[in-house]
Amino acid sequence: MCRGGHQHRGPRGYPSREQWVERLQAYREHLEGELKNVQELIERLGDGPQPGETA
Repeated sequence: MCRGGHQHRGPRGYPSREQWVERLQAYREHLEGELKNVQELIERLGDGPQPGETA
């Protein structure tokens, strides 16, 4: 999840609580986008003829 640039670290080099929340929110948004893509693909595949079926 590195986006380039210098990131400030908290004690002992760990990200701060705010940085964790920011990263996790961005990751959640990414996963929601992926889930939407999967759902659209499932819907598209569900609309067409199934393999082995004759039209």
